[in-house]
Amino acid sequence: MSLTLRPAQKADAAEIALLVNIAVHGNMARGWAQDDEAEGTYEPLEVGRLEMLKDDVFSWRSATMAEADGEIAGMLLGYRKPDTRQKVPADIWAPLRPIQELEEEANGRWFISMLGVHKSWRSKGVGSLLLDEADRLTGSTKANGQALIVEDANDGARKLYERRGFSVMASRPMVPFPGVLQHGSDWLLMVKE
Repeated sequence: MSLTLRPAQKADAAEIALLVNIAVHGNMARGWAQDDEAEGTYEPLEVGRLEMLKDDVFSWRSATMAEADGEIAGMLLGYRKPDTRQKVPADIWAPLRPIQELEEEANGRWFISMLGVHKSWRSKGVGSLLLDEADRLTGSTKANGQALIVEDANDGARKLYERRGFSVMASRPMVPFPGVLQHGSDWLLMVKE
């Protein structure tokens, strides 16, 4: 098996949306289904694909694709946070507020927004290879370390991140997403200096 990385292309938007949804245990599709843009798409992941096509930091432009044996195995979506903390919008949806508050504590760091690996490629080094790329991007952007947010109950991901030098810097209680079974009680901001 040969794993390779490449910058995402616009044509990867659907695959990125799928892996973003996988990274958050299917919860993005639930939100996309409620999005105003969902009308006429017939599919929440189509809304996600449209989101990933946008020209902003949370899009295909900030993604790296991992390929193995002729297929996409996983994806890293990340970016350097501004050096100064940004204000969390007052009208942000309540379930997203604690996540956004933690992300704003990551100012000056390279922020791993999403890391998703297809089920058949888990435990085969894809996540580690993508984290190696995050290390490289951190250095190339002169970021002050790395940061990511994870559920306290996501033991597998937490152990991987701890092995890679991340530790918990802050936490916020989760606000339940409507109609979603909650897996933990806190969001954790993990950092790696």
